[in-house]
Amino acid sequence: MTIAIDDIDAMRATYRRASARRSVCLLVAMVCLCAFMVLDLTTGPSGLPLSEVWHGLQAGPNGADRTIATILWHLRMPQTIMGVLVGACLGLAGLQMQTILSNPLASPFTLGFSAAAGFGAALAIMFAQLIPVPPYLVVPAAAFAMTLIACGLVYLIARLSGATPEILVLAGIAVLFFFQSMQSLLQFLASPEVLQQIVFWLFGSLLKATWTSVTVCGLILLACVPFVIRTTWALTTLRLGDANARSLGLSVEAVRRQTFLVVALLTAAAVSFVGTIGFVGLIAPHVARTLVGEDHRFSLPLAAIIGAIILVGASVFGKIISPAAVIPVGIITAVAGVPMLFAVIASRGRGGVA
Repeated sequence: MTIAIDDIDAMRATYRRASARRSVCLLVAMVCLCAFMVLDLTTGPSGLPLSEVWHGLQAGPNGADRTIATILWHLRMPQTIMGVLVGACLGLAGLQMQTILSNPLASPFTLGFSAAAGFGAALAIMFAQLIPVPPYLVVPAAAFAMTLIACGLVYLIARLSGATPEILVLAGIAVLFFFQSMQSLLQFLASPEVLQQIVFWLFGSLLKATWTSVTVCGLILLACVPFVIRTTWALTTLRLGDANARSLGLSVEAVRRQTFLVVALLTAAAVSFVGTIGFVGLIAPHVARTLVGEDHRFSLPLAAIIGAIILVGASVFGKIISPAAVIPVGIITAVAGVPMLFAVIASRGRGGVA
């Protein structure tokens, strides 16, 4: 079958228009994220006008006005940047997980990774007095380690039963219920003071963010980015199905194994410092695919940006509705995630990009 030159030119023009539209989506999303970041810096218990935030950013952390410098650089800036990093980690992890498992409901939260982190943090909080390490170090370390253990459990169960997407999903659900039950047991056994700390951690809050946690989370994200970029085409090919991907020479099992490890690292980095954050890793990939389609060169960065927008937007909303006692972002994302998911489902049902 011969394809006419005019048809080839038409296909090229269509591809260029689609790429241009996707690039515009990325640019608009970046502008929205920057706007939300600025808004997050201006809101809080002691609100700062935009002009003072601008002067404070120009003056730096050692500016002449020590009050503004302290509020901006030591309190709000770490929280805002942590929101961006955590949202990006969860958005990337969610899209990759949905791709390798061929399951639109897959996310770090629904497959037990976040529950495992919560159990690790609760365990560290409960026995913090017995560990000669400061709680601000041992809690995220325990959450990180337990997330990796959960990843190993899921993959081990899948390997023993055949590492198909269906088995991985079932193993993840089993791990989710196991760690949730262990969380409940610890909460039942904990004293009232310890229980309050555990519950606050499980809510998910950016108030825990420090420059140290920002640095650690940022370094893990940067370390994972090269692997994400390298598997971009492989993940796009996986959307054609395992059989078609193998026929094109792709080692499906190897891609799935490597991506699963990257997802575990991204999830651990995200939830270890700020607590359990639901719905971001589920919603952001759907929004990204609805806007730019299945080409992972565009959907992966857009999912990261959308995840960051959701989390920073949740931070802004929590500060606006309760300036005196900031509502944890985990509660905001859990409540807002339901209508957002309904909106995505409705848009896809009306013929949105699949």
